[in-house]
Order: sequence, then C-alpha cells, then structure tokens
Amino acid sequence: MKGLYQYNKTKLIISIIIFFLAILFLAPLISNSTREVTGTDLTPDTSFGYGLKELKGMKDIYALEGAKRYFLTRFTYDLLWSAIYLFFIINAIAFLVKDVDCRSIKSIKTLPFIVVLFDIFENSFCSLYFFNGKDSIGVIASYSSKIKWYLLILILVLCILLGVYKTYRYAKRVT
Repeated sequence: MKGLYQYNKTKLIISIIIFFLAILFLAPLISNSTREVTGTDLTPDTSFGYGLKELKGMKDIYALEGAKRYFLTRFTYDLLWSAIYLFFIINAIAFLVKDVDCRSIKSIKTLPFIVVLFDIFENSFCSLYFFNGKDSIGVIASYSSKIKWYLLILILVLCILLGVYKTYRYAKRVT
C-alpha cells in the first residue's frame, strides 16, 4: 500500500479534475437513469441514515423495473464512481500525510478501501432487498449505508485536521 500512497502532484491534480467532472456529469447521469424508470430521485445511495421503513418505501416506488435499473446502475456507473472517489481520496491523503511521521495517522490509508467495500455491500444488499423484500437483507443494507457514511465523515474530518496541521506546520516554518 506504500506505493499507492506515494504523493505525486500530477496524480493529485488529475484525481481532483476527474472527481469534479464525475460530480458534474456522472452523478446526474446515474440519477437520471434511475429517475427515468422510477419517477423519483429517491435512492438509498444518497440517503443518509435510512432504515427499513424508508427502504420499504423505495422498494414500493421502484417496483420490478426500478429494481432492475437500480441494480444495473449500481454495478456499472456506481462502480466507476467508487473507483473515482477512491482515487481522489487516496491522492488527497497521500498529499496530507506525505510529511507526517506518525504511524497511527497513516492508518487512515485503509479507510477509503473500507468505505468502498461498504458501498458495494450497500448496493448489493439494496439490490437483493428490492428483488426479494426480506427484512433482514434490508437491515444489512441500512447498516452498510450507515457505516459507509460514518467512515466518509471520519475521513473528511481527519483530512480537515491533517490539512490544518499541515498549514500550521507550514506557517510555523515560514515565520
């Protein structure tokens, strides 16, 4: 994993550009694709903290055609989106920890992979739930989503703290 987190200014810039282009173009494409069939923008992927009740409501709205479209978009576009945000987060972390000599701070490097794993869990279990409606699968989907979002928030907070630390060290060195 060490080579993956080697800081490279070009990779960082490319990851930022791809990330923002994906937000501008890929995210609406995914959303529009599902909306065409379901008639709603409601999706588990962008819902924070949904439970079984909300998932049942989405299942009812989606029906079979919506479930098929959800499955298709989650295992095509959404896998691409996961790769894009993983590439972005890895390069942001590489930049933020390049001069940090603390082993526990560098453990942040494993978090993006865990986020993507739980994103895939969420997509898989939501897809299964939309097709078979078993409550236990819906609960697993809900918890997978919560873990994904909490880890993303944790990464964001850690990146902000590392950015503040890096800025402080730079300002201290300059003065």
